[in-house]
Amino acid sequence: MLFNSIEYLLLFLPVVFCLYFLLNKFKLFKIATCFLLLASLFFYGSYKIEYVYILVVSIIINYLFSLLFKRNLTAKQKTFILILALITNIGILIGFKYFLFIYKIYSSLLHTPFNAMDYIIPLGISFFTLQQISYIIDCYKGEIKDYNFFDYALFVSFFPQLVAGPIVRHQEIIPQFNDLSKRFINQENIFIGIFLTTVGLLKKVVIADHFTPFIDHINQFEIYSDFYLTWFYSIAKVFQGYFDFSGYCDMALGSAYLFNIIIPWNFNSPYKAQSILDYWSRWNMTLIRFFKDYIYNPLMKKSKSLFTSCINIMIVFFIYGLWQGSNHVNIVYGILNGVLVCLNKIWMKFNINLPKAFSIFLTFITLVFLSAFIGFNDLKETFIILKSLIGYHTTFEAIVLNGINIKFFPTSFDLSLSLIIFILCVYLSFISKNSTELALIYAKKNNTIYTIILAVLLFISTLFITKSSEFIYFIF
Repeated sequence: MLFNSIEYLLLFLPVVFCLYFLLNKFKLFKIATCFLLLASLFFYGSYKIEYVYILVVSIIINYLFSLLFKRNLTAKQKTFILILALITNIGILIGFKYFLFIYKIYSSLLHTPFNAMDYIIPLGISFFTLQQISYIIDCYKGEIKDYNFFDYALFVSFFPQLVAGPIVRHQEIIPQFNDLSKRFINQENIFIGIFLTTVGLLKKVVIADHFTPFIDHINQFEIYSDFYLTWFYSIAKVFQGYFDFSGYCDMALGSAYLFNIIIPWNFNSPYKAQSILDYWSRWNMTLIRFFKDYIYNPLMKKSKSLFTSCINIMIVFFIYGLWQGSNHVNIVYGILNGVLVCLNKIWMKFNINLPKAFSIFLTFITLVFLSAFIGFNDLKETFIILKSLIGYHTTFEAIVLNGINIKFFPTSFDLSLSLIIFILCVYLSFISKNSTELALIYAKKNNTIYTIILAVLLFISTLFITKSSEFIYFIF
């Protein structure tokens, strides 16, 4: 079941909302908690029932580890349990997500044939595993209150944030589940939730999915050697990624708001960033927070020097590349971002300020070039795209403006993009307030005209749900 599906929007979400608050109205709080937990597992199992078994086993194992830290243990015993828990979680992640990658390397080293096989990779395993690792580390530090199993299970599996984040901390969400004042309908939160869900749906089905046929066609026929087409292809990938992930984050945040649960903000206008370092503080914010708090900061304890900082940044982004996917292109992508962030930190030492508009433009162009490393399993295509972007050994096929469409002529296929969508992307990415800011303004004004506009947008977006497509981050 996808956020951008009729089943979710018109069946699952309204039914769960009504039954949850109905149970709370009769003060059946524990039953309401169990119901929300079961609804979340049903939501996850709607993709594939096998996923639920894996998720439940992972939850049980980690909860049992957390109980061990409550015993009267020595420091060495706690450290041993922490290491065992980390090995278990990372082992589960590697076993499901990277088995085929490791098997392929093993086959090539031994010069044996690589036989592809059917293999289950649970949706969101990267997200809920990291979330549980953060919980275990906090248990080791003694920062966890006495949560029961249902609190913990709902913390991990709460459906708005289960599949693709945000990666929430226990202190951010479990107290909200236990706050009885949040067990009753809140009109302002409903307004915010509906606004964010509607805007997120529009971003996904109207904007992000508009670029999908164009990008898929170029990938299918490997049309990477034309200058103009490659630039539009790369910019389309950048905008598709932005509005796909932004749309997911909005719908996740909006769905949680309906239940009076405020989950962390995960997306803060990243294309308004004035540097690559600024960009990484705005994109997938809770994931970067995890890497910073549990990898970068502990590594920085021994030394605060710029050199040590750069080394640790490279470690973090190498891990980020591995997290992105199990192939060498993703690793290179992570390393390149690490290099750019290090150069950015060195540049800051010179205290040279560039004009804001130029800094934003330069950062965006950097992201366009980096997009050549996203979505490929081989660097061959990446190098062809990079050469085309700089006009080296490339063609310059004509492009024309046909009404509201930008048309390309490298193939017999009717290859075009909507100029209106492009203009909308530029406005929403670089000029407009982001959806979270707009949602808070909308909720406070409670304006009838805004509500009518929102209803029209919801209706239009629903019409675009002809075929529900997965969010890009589902593959992680």
